[in-house]
Amino acid sequence: MKPAIGLLAALAASIGGAAAFDVNCNSNYASYYGQNSARNQKALGEYCKDATEDVIVLAFMNGFPNILLNFANACETTFEGSSLLHCPDMAKDIKYCQSQGKAVILSMGGASGAYGFSGDSDAIAFADTVWNMFFKGKAEQRPFDDAVLDGIDLDIEGGSGAGYPAFINQLRTHFASDSSKKYYIAAAPQCPFPDSYLGTTLNSAWFDMVYVQFYNNYCGVNAYPTWFNFGDWDNWAKTKSINKDVKVFIGVPGSPSAASSGYVDGATLTSIYNSVRSKYSSLGGIMTWDVSQARTSGLSGSIRAALDAGGTCKHDGGGSTTSAPSSTSTSTSTSTSTSSAPYSTTSISTTTSTTSPSEPTSTTSASCPVSGAPCTGSTQGCNGQKFAICNSGSWYTGSCPPGTSCYLNGNAAVCDWPNGRSTDACAVSGGGAALSKRQDFAKVSLITRPNLRPKPANAKGSRPTRVEFVAGDIVDNKYSMVVKIQSNK
Repeated sequence: MKPAIGLLAALAASIGGAAAFDVNCNSNYASYYGQNSARNQKALGEYCKDATEDVIVLAFMNGFPNILLNFANACETTFEGSSLLHCPDMAKDIKYCQSQGKAVILSMGGASGAYGFSGDSDAIAFADTVWNMFFKGKAEQRPFDDAVLDGIDLDIEGGSGAGYPAFINQLRTHFASDSSKKYYIAAAPQCPFPDSYLGTTLNSAWFDMVYVQFYNNYCGVNAYPTWFNFGDWDNWAKTKSINKDVKVFIGVPGSPSAASSGYVDGATLTSIYNSVRSKYSSLGGIMTWDVSQARTSGLSGSIRAALDAGGTCKHDGGGSTTSAPSSTSTSTSTSTSTSSAPYSTTSISTTTSTTSPSEPTSTTSASCPVSGAPCTGSTQGCNGQKFAICNSGSWYTGSCPPGTSCYLNGNAAVCDWPNGRSTDACAVSGGGAALSKRQDFAKVSLITRPNLRPKPANAKGSRPTRVEFVAGDIVDNKYSMVVKIQSNK
């Protein structure tokens, strides 16, 4: 058994509460939290009142090295004069979850976002920033105040692979400086082997856990046993991984509406898990996207029962009865920055919300952001059909997909359909305004569950497009969150 996670966890274990997370088990259950996928996401602490999950993965840091955080309704407040989220309620819940023996880690990336490193020096510097803002370092603004996370997860689904091994190595150097607790590095590759974005990094850096997404692909659990390829990942773990004891998780959707394809019921998943457990020693357990979906569908209970019945580390089935900290995160807004399940196609998200809609606001500037030109802070901007992000003191610009234009939505630059609006030709974020929200329903018909595929549809203004959906967001035959607009590139 690994050392308890912090003093509170040790105390909880000593008085009969939940035992601390042990990465060496093959019966661990990890689940993502923060994107309100089922539209009924509770405060984080509510999911830690029982022994169901072992690892909570906070999703997402969807922008870096200029940090952007998105936890949907779990946190919607920012530091004064900044677009950086400040989440005191989540901070209390993180510490509560850790006191119940659970590991809480932060996921970087996601299916859409503005992230990536220019090179090793950029990545190393950002590892220092992450240590200071989320772990035992010191920073003026810490999104989770004095809460100290247990690790980092890389869900990289776009951009260059540059810098990630250097980032991990530098972060592990910081981890080694703190002997008071165990820290973890995780990744969430797609099941096709090798992963197109993380393949090189997985072979070049240390990982403790790998949450393979066995869904939305030909090699998912729904293709078991014909195309299901856990064996490829077990072979990687034993022959190519730097850490030969790395644990590989079976990643699945938490419900039929949590992914385009790949959902299987509890009985089927139990059978697959037992088969994998009997063949592959690298198995670490099961991962779900996401906790709101898995709890709503009941799959999480089936998973916990299967893991306890056949795994190497069994729960007592209880969990502490200590009351979780109260939280004010009770709104019902959904995430706008990432899909409910990662996709491998090149795409860009729209900006939508289930809160009261309002049109995006812009702050214009006399000069357009130009690639390589100087900029300050974490500002973002637009230059016609190009978006701009201030990265280490200079503008980085990228082109919006064909047919879309750049608009400022509060402090964020987004690519969206014009829908009669004028393009924000020369605009830079003001650096302090709250992110405004808007709705842009896409009405569709003849959508069948559970296997939702990208469909032609008409966005607001009858603009033809091709989108992917989250079935849980159906409202009166309209989807309140357009997850992704597929690029024609």
